[in-house]
Amino acid sequence: MTLISWLIFAVILIICEVLTSSVFFFVCIAIGSIFAGFSAYYFIDILWLQILIFILISIVSLYTIRPVFKKMISKLKTTKSNVDSLIEANAVVIEEITSIKAGFVKVSGEVWRAKSDTDIKIGETVKIKNVDGTSLIVKK
Repeated sequence: MTLISWLIFAVILIICEVLTSSVFFFVCIAIGSIFAGFSAYYFIDILWLQILIFILISIVSLYTIRPVFKKMISKLKTTKSNVDSLIEANAVVIEEITSIKAGFVKVSGEVWRAKSDTDIKIGETVKIKNVDGTSLIVKK
């Protein structure tokens, strides 16, 4: 294979990486392909050497580069938005909540319908545990 063939293969692998969420798997193989391409440039007729370099560099990059990228991505904190941002927030009860009747709470300046499996009096602070449709599930 030639340098151009290996580089085209690397580009195809990078496109596969972009189109999938494989967490840097195809990129590591593309790195092996790039190294094999440069070995093809210097050792034109030795195909087995190109393939060996491709396999070795791909394996090394899978075990060294991929964990670093995965660790970097796992550190990225996702920010909750919309209704999900209310979960674990505190709210103040403005209409009594019982185990059989929903009441209302105020959270972040908004009034929400709230349910609970225990009785909660007006003025008490509750923690939002979940969102069920248009109602908040709260606990003391």
